[in-house]
Amino acid sequence: MSFGWPRRDELVLTGAMALGFTFFFLLVYGGASAVTGLYTWGIRVDLPFERHIPFVPAWAAVYVSMDVLLMLSLLVFRTWREMVPFVLALCLQTVVGAACFLVLPVEVAWPPREVSGSWASVFFLADTMNLERNYLPSLHVAFACTAALAYGGRGGWLARSLFGLWAAAIAASTLLIHEHHLADVVAGALLAWGTWRFVEARASRPDFLESLRVEALSARELYRFSRRHPRYLLIALGLYRYSLPRWRATRVARTGFCFLQLVDDVLDGDRPIPGEPLEWVDALLVQMETGHWSGMDVASTLGREFLAGLGDESARADAMRLVRVMRRDRERVLHRQELEAEALRTHHRDTFRLSVGLMLYVAGVDVRAPDAPSLLDAFGWCSTLRDLHEDLRKGLLNVPAEVLQAVRAEGVDPLRYEDLVGSVTGRAWVVAEHGRARALLDQSAVELAGLEGRSGVALLRLFHRSIEGFWAKRLPRKLPFLRETAVVSSWPSGAP
Repeated sequence: MSFGWPRRDELVLTGAMALGFTFFFLLVYGGASAVTGLYTWGIRVDLPFERHIPFVPAWAAVYVSMDVLLMLSLLVFRTWREMVPFVLALCLQTVVGAACFLVLPVEVAWPPREVSGSWASVFFLADTMNLERNYLPSLHVAFACTAALAYGGRGGWLARSLFGLWAAAIAASTLLIHEHHLADVVAGALLAWGTWRFVEARASRPDFLESLRVEALSARELYRFSRRHPRYLLIALGLYRYSLPRWRATRVARTGFCFLQLVDDVLDGDRPIPGEPLEWVDALLVQMETGHWSGMDVASTLGREFLAGLGDESARADAMRLVRVMRRDRERVLHRQELEAEALRTHHRDTFRLSVGLMLYVAGVDVRAPDAPSLLDAFGWCSTLRDLHEDLRKGLLNVPAEVLQAVRAEGVDPLRYEDLVGSVTGRAWVVAEHGRARALLDQSAVELAGLEGRSGVALLRLFHRSIEGFWAKRLPRKLPFLRETAVVSSWPSGAP
């Protein structure tokens, strides 16, 4: 066994895992102590001979060395894959220990301890670490024994002997400073042995570690999306809530959303990358079409998992079509392309027919995107008006070409959001689009009522209500003149 400083990228990951476990431990262990502190009873587990065990405050230094022993994991495990079984074992021990603390609160039988002199501060630290009533099993012993098993298993007899003796000394210290009874020590050692055998064999498998990497990448992408806009936080919470009953089966939903949103963000410029986004997405499309995934980067990993999870060739084909449709937006930005109203609606209809269709397929429901055509058009309207300011800033023109020309005729720049919505023509177009959306939503309600009884309708109704809220509240707050439509003329092309 050799110690060494890991690569910086791996140290960041293993350090984050160690920090995450620390917070998890403080929450669970501290929470259990807070709850059992309210108990008015406790059981006795002390044995008669334990009253003869001397109180030796100097052993507090050995007791607190357990933290040093755990910190060595950053040097023993040089990659996150090596660190995973160790951290998961400690987490499992923390949960099992907390459950035992709540069910079997132990009343210690040691006499009161008074410490003065040079060991007082060290003993105070050791005593503080133990909190109250968190005795059986001793997690101090469990963690020390787990470290000895994990570290020793990676080296020869010398490593096993060294870490075994260190763990034994920590176990002895719990008795010699009267923090635990023998039953606590034995239970902690057995907990370490059992959990390490259970976790290490499973959490070291390559398929498990790759699944964990995929989930971590998905969670990181959801976090990044949420930082950009709060609506993605709601989507993330909804995804995880949907996933909980069938976690493995719903991975395709998590990876699919993260993959497609990442592609969209790169093409829109929300996720800067080296080079031209079109070249990036074209290389990704080659991998999707051939099935030869060339890298371990985020997009390739999520795309591979997403397409593998779809299973059906037609669904995979739709996923590739959707990426190509999203690709057109980048081309439109580069060429400053202006489309007429009907061409824009067709483009948005294609986008949401494919994206909503994939969502329904992944959800395993009966309804399909073509069953709700008015809702698909309402999606396109909502996307246009919701992101209008941001799209104009990026050079993505989702305003009909005829409207842009008419705004220019007024002597203002239609590519500036303030000028567009401040112009007579621009306001008329927004008002007309608002009216068109009302008609689409009314028709959508009729279509959804006709689908009643089929699985998936509730999901479509959720989106319908969200668009209704945008139409009735959020957009009028953003553009107050929509509340005064009687004095604003309507643009003809906005009619449904």
